[in-house]
Amino acid sequence: MYKIIKKSWIWFTFSGVLIVLSIIFLATFGLRIGIDFKGGTNIEFQSAKSDKISLATDVLDTEGYTGYQIKESGTNKAIIQIQTLTNDEHAKLAADLQSKISDYDETSYDTVGPTIGHDLTIKSVWAVILASLGIIVFVAFAFRKVPKPLSSWKFGVCAVIALIHDLLITTGFVALVGHFFIWMEVNALFITALLTIMGFSVHDTIVVYDRLRENFIKNPKEDITLSAEESINQTIVRSINTSMTTIIVLLALLIFGSGSIREFVLTLTFGILIGTYSSIFNATPLLVWWHKKDASRKLNSK
Repeated sequence: MYKIIKKSWIWFTFSGVLIVLSIIFLATFGLRIGIDFKGGTNIEFQSAKSDKISLATDVLDTEGYTGYQIKESGTNKAIIQIQTLTNDEHAKLAADLQSKISDYDETSYDTVGPTIGHDLTIKSVWAVILASLGIIVFVAFAFRKVPKPLSSWKFGVCAVIALIHDLLITTGFVALVGHFFIWMEVNALFITALLTIMGFSVHDTIVVYDRLRENFIKNPKEDITLSAEESINQTIVRSINTSMTTIIVLLALLIFGSGSIREFVLTLTFGILIGTYSSIFNATPLLVWWHKKDASRKLNSK
C-alpha cells in the first residue's frame, strides 16, 4: 500500500514550491495577453515562402507599426496580431503585404475592440469564480450524507483548494512558456482550457472522495488516515490510467494538430497532469489534515 497520507508533508512541500515558482513566473514574466482580451486585429495569411515572417516584418516596420506579433499558425500559414485597424488601414496593409510577398493570400481577418476584450475578461473571471462556488455547493450536497464526524462542506472546500492549486500552477507554466515562445498567449481558448482542467481535476477528486465515503460507511470506527490511504490506493491506478489515455490523445493533437490550437492543447496537457497529481496527493491529504486539526482542537477545548 502506498503511504500517501503519512507522507503528506512531502506533497504539500512540493506543491508549495510549485506555487511559489508560479507566482515568481507571473510576477517576473507576466502573461502574454491575446487580442481576445486586450483588443486588436488578427490577420492570418498563407504563403509558401520560408521567409514570409521576415518579409511581413519588413512591411510592418516600414509602415511604422509597433507592438505587433507575427507567429506561425500551421503549414504555410502565419498570423499577424496588431493594433486595431480601420478598413482603410487594413486595405493598405494588405496591398503592401501582397506586393512584398508574391503568393500572399489572406485567409482570415478579425478585429476585437477594447470594450469587447474588457467584457470578455470580466466574463472569464466570473466563469472561474462561479464554477468554483458551484463545485463547493455541488460536492457538499453530493456528500451531505457522509457519516459524522466528517463534514460535507470540507469535501467541497478541499476540492476547490486543489483546483486553485491546479489553476495557479498551470497559469504560472503558461507565463513561463509565453516568455520564450510568442505563440503561448492568454486568449479565449486559454479560459476554455482552465475550465476543462477544473472539470477533469474535480472529477478525479470526487472519485477518491466517494471511495473514502464508502469505506467510512463500512468501517465507521476505522481511523480516517487508514480509510483515506485505502481509498487512494483503490483509485490511484484508475486515475493515472484515465489521465494517461487523455494525455496521449492531447500529445497527438500537439504533434499533428493545427498550430492555432497549440497553446490550448499544451495548457490542457499540463493542467491535467497537475490535476491528476493534486487529486491524489493533495485533495484527500488536505481533507484528512483539516479533519484531524478540528478533532484535536475540540478535544483540547474539553
